Amino acid sequence: MTKKENKNTDNNLSNLLSSPSLSSSLPSLHYLPKIFLKIPFSEIQGTNRDKKNYCQIHATNDYEALQCWLNEYAHKNTTYRTYKKETERFLLWCLYQQKKPLSSIDRDDLAAYIQFLEDPQPCSLWCAPPGGRHCQRGSPRWRPFTGPLSHSAKATALSAIDSLFNYLVAARYLIFNPLTIIKKYKSRKIHLSSEALSLHERILEVEEWHAILDTLENLPEALPEEKKEKERCRFLVHILYFLGLRIEELTTHTWNAFRKIENQWWFFVRGKGDKKAKIPVNDQLLRSLIQYRVFLCKPPLPPIEDTTPLIHSFRTEKAITSRQINKILKKLALATAKQFMDHPDKAKKIKKFSAHWLRHLSASMQDRSGIAFKHIRHNLRHENDETTRRYVHAFDQERYQDMQKLTLRGDALSLKQRGT
Repeated sequence: MTKKENKNTDNNLSNLLSSPSLSSSLPSLHYLPKIFLKIPFSEIQGTNRDKKNYCQIHATNDYEALQCWLNEYAHKNTTYRTYKKETERFLLWCLYQQKKPLSSIDRDDLAAYIQFLEDPQPCSLWCAPPGGRHCQRGSPRWRPFTGPLSHSAKATALSAIDSLFNYLVAARYLIFNPLTIIKKYKSRKIHLSSEALSLHERILEVEEWHAILDTLENLPEALPEEKKEKERCRFLVHILYFLGLRIEELTTHTWNAFRKIENQWWFFVRGKGDKKAKIPVNDQLLRSLIQYRVFLCKPPLPPIEDTTPLIHSFRTEKAITSRQINKILKKLALATAKQFMDHPDKAKKIKKFSAHWLRHLSASMQDRSGIAFKHIRHNLRHENDETTRRYVHAFDQERYQDMQKLTLRGDALSLKQRGT
């Protein structure tokens, strides 16, 4: 296809996307083929398409190419959902904001997208209104964003896009991955490293943690609805703390993930990257589990056939979302913060409390309790020691004590010790 034909195709795309019927709301990835049926996708040959080499995937257009990439992760539920969400956002942005097919996106477009993630505008088109964040995809009120992305969320988005482009280049569908030449993207790894240094700011001190537990136990329970909320919140805090789960793992697992083997209870988890593992169940967690299940009128211990969600909606009996879990914890955090009116810094910190803080806290408290480092790493399912060290303090304590051996006259001391 010539440059003139490419330009005409992009103009046709731009005209369709500018139509009044499509400008007020965005379709989800699932609906794109139907909505853009008028555009002959097979004729859209983006400026970054590899036309010289034999394509290794069965894809005649960008949508099909994207699906080929997604299908590579169909067996990894968590990764698949994350990649689908991020590429859905990106493809919609390519079509609606840049008026370009994915295969025409260049370095400047991606730089614009990085800036866009920091403030999705126009907000009315891209961000969910109050009460609209839970709308079904395809609904006129559905939006791909709820607001600007955090640094970690932006890193996740760019990582997914980078994976997509690398795959399409390797498959000889595209010529080049334009994300690789953006310095701002490369610097995100440096940012993530500096973010690790501030991790201690998100680990609760013992006083703060005890305040949260006290607030939890003092939540009102006079009314039936209050009692329900309190029991669910208590079990939610306990399971996240004792198992160190990621929030997505909590929302996707059912009661039969708890299994008794040789008189010991374990939690079998399918985690990040779809990796399987098992976590030993602490006796206190087991008592909390029994208390919650009895409250729910279930058998005290979960049988293997119990496939109901661990944390469910009292209205629908379905698993509640990650956002709903953090909303429950946020309510607990705001109530706890009131105990620190004389310590505004602590109150401000506690107000930021979320489910992932409990994973951090679990690692930190396992370390303080004397649990072996190798066991903490396996419990949290980290791939390497360095990741675990971010959460524990024993290593830092050893370094601190060793550092006290250093003196200003270190050379003279060393010579004296050697008898010279």
